[in-house]
Amino acid sequence: MAVVARDQLYLTLPMPPGYPEEREMAQSIVAAYGPRKAAFDALVSLGPEKVTVIVTAPAGPRVAQIDWTAAGVATKTEGTPPPGFRAENVLADMVMTHWPKAALEKALGGRLEVWDYPDGRRRLVRGRELVVDIAPPVRDADGSTKRVLTHYDFNYSLTIVSRDPQ
Repeated sequence: MAVVARDQLYLTLPMPPGYPEEREMAQSIVAAYGPRKAAFDALVSLGPEKVTVIVTAPAGPRVAQIDWTAAGVATKTEGTPPPGFRAENVLADMVMTHWPKAALEKALGGRLEVWDYPDGRRRLVRGRELVVDIAPPVRDADGSTKRVLTHYDFNYSLTIVSRDPQ
């Protein structure tokens, strides 16, 4: 399964997902596509063999479920997904943000370089061109973590607030 940017293949989703541990989190996401904005929530379950993402309208009904396993990516939509919603892109954003550097580099197949910084910033670079910038995580007093992903090839940004279950 591959994800495309500007008509170039740049990230191949690994099968199975290969996240190094079991992890669950709730996320609130505000996506800005140029002047358009969309907000949605996601319940995320990560693991070596399976990733599940349940996308809901803010504090509302489920609009999609994404299951990613060794067999591929399956999406079930209910209602209207957020504008520009594509399961593979949602998963690519998660891989770019959460996967260990070595796994991300393997998924990128040498098409982009991964630069990780001590403060937690991550940048994906093509030659001298910054393709994706993921700001360092900022932890709030309530324990949630906020990150901003800016994707220059697709001209969008995501503000992602993650909360681990208590």
